Amino acid sequence: MSQPRLVLFLADIEGNLTALRQTLSRACETAHVPLPDVRWVEAATPMTDAGWRVAEVKLQPSGGKAVPEDHLDSLVRAVARDFRDQAVGLYTDKAGSYGRASLSEPGRPSRSLEGEYIDVVRQTARWLGVEAPVLGRLLDGGATARNLLAAAVDFGNETPQQGAAAPGKPNRRGEQPPAPPPEPDEDDRFVEAKLVEARRLMEQYLSHRK
Repeated sequence: MSQPRLVLFLADIEGNLTALRQTLSRACETAHVPLPDVRWVEAATPMTDAGWRVAEVKLQPSGGKAVPEDHLDSLVRAVARDFRDQAVGLYTDKAGSYGRASLSEPGRPSRSLEGEYIDVVRQTARWLGVEAPVLGRLLDGGATARNLLAAAVDFGNETPQQGAAAPGKPNRRGEQPPAPPPEPDEDDRFVEAKLVEARRLMEQYLSHRK
């Protein structure tokens, strides 16, 4: 079962982890919550192509006390201010079908939303300029064939576009064009077959409900 996660997305692709920890330390001190551990997360190519560096904040049991995820908006604003660029924060509890997200950019009003897990992840993916399954696989802990299938079913079979930059946002990886997608392997063919079967079963289910 997926555990709750708190993930930060920095538009500073060369972001410094020590600087991020210092920012979070000050923000947590202001919010009177304990400082969590934070680490970089290896993200899929579409995420880095869109210009995002991903960090995960390690969550601890609250024990009835205030915790960092309770102050997501202020944490994200602090990151955007100190790094002088866009920052996005996403808290998800997939088992509870709940999500909360925040977007901040210097000189602009912050935006936030909360609600159903899938709806929040979809909107956050739009903010990041990636396809929802890309973000879904990151939250599920990897890009295995099993997770690819689960993400595609969860998010309506939106296919990730390799090398696509975020809308209205330059590709921060440089001027080199993206490499062509690799030829489908056995896992890819397995996933595609399962997706076809899932679509067939869904259509059959919907037709029986009419």
